[in-house]
Amino acid sequence: MALTSDVHRLLPAFLAAAESQSFSAAARMLGVTPAAVSKSVRLLEQRLGRVLFQRNTHFVMLTEEGVALREQVSPLWHALNQALENPADEPEGLVRISVIPGFGRYRLMPELARFQQRYPKVRLDLAMDPRRVNLIGERIDVAIGQRSVQDSRVVAREIAPMRMMMAASPAYLAQFGAPRSPQDLAHHRCLVHRNPGNGRLQSWLAQEVTLEEQNAWLISTYPDVLVDAALADMGIVSLADWYLEPHIAQGRLLPLLEDDWAAPLPLWVKYPSHQLAPRARVFVDFLLNTFTK
Repeated sequence: MALTSDVHRLLPAFLAAAESQSFSAAARMLGVTPAAVSKSVRLLEQRLGRVLFQRNTHFVMLTEEGVALREQVSPLWHALNQALENPADEPEGLVRISVIPGFGRYRLMPELARFQQRYPKVRLDLAMDPRRVNLIGERIDVAIGQRSVQDSRVVAREIAPMRMMMAASPAYLAQFGAPRSPQDLAHHRCLVHRNPGNGRLQSWLAQEVTLEEQNAWLISTYPDVLVDAALADMGIVSLADWYLEPHIAQGRLLPLLEDDWAAPLPLWVKYPSHQLAPRARVFVDFLLNTFTK
């Protein structure tokens, strides 16, 4: 079948809508209106004689024909874009990043100056969000956190794991004693993190000891508040290693029940599976080189 010349002009709207499953998100990606995306997709369907999307008032979804077209066209389109990039050009532009707050504050931030010295034309938009994000729909280039629902459109690469630790100050332990088993925690002053995403209190230790609200002496959605409380001799805290390791190393906090700590949890660098722009590729490579053991 001979294709009209404007088919190639219509493909970006189709590919963006296919990636995001949303005409509105595709419009934001392309810098046009949702109506323009809808019109381009409709014209492409007319030219090809196929229905590419199922539509209703809430969302759009690829048909089988749409999935087949995306699988055929997307690799070629991204390869073409890559070929048109001048490899001699220095990477530049904005990289949108979502990262879990503790890792972002205490692991990533100390390394970012080194990255920007190496790539001075790359700008960073850093969102520290304790939530699962939709990389495609939210136009996020790179996310760092725990692995979420499997999505064939997203690549996940494992980096250094996170370990949950437990500690208290020497003064608190001198006054109240140290717990000898996880069950002893019910008789201690526990400083507990509440997940701001789902409102649940964090489970402690490998046995996933769940503390009821009435047994927690201090609850906060902000982990640094709990660290401050532990340093002020207010109780026992259980948080990720990046919050507690420096204070344990300095003797300001003492580790507790180490044999009962949960196994380290892997963290992941996640990014869309389509060809990354050079600015995002160098950032992903930097993360993997820095945080992969």
